[in-house]
Amino acid sequence: MLKRLFRRSVTILWARAVALGGIALAALGQAGDVFGLPGVKETVQGLLDPHYVPYYLIAIALVTEAARRRTLQDER
Repeated sequence: MLKRLFRRSVTILWARAVALGGIALAALGQAGDVFGLPGVKETVQGLLDPHYVPYYLIAIALVTEAARRRTLQDER
């Protein structure tokens, strides 16, 4: 069932995981504002420090490539 949900593609699974992670981080930041919890918002902003963004992009690219290569192997 899980394979059918993601069309037998680890790449699609990974893309959806990255999207959900982004949504979760955005929601945490907003929840911090709504509930008056500055510590939550500061923690999220610390994780999204511009110095870390290149490392996040590299990690996402590496996992995406690995997932795509795995999917390509399955197609052969």
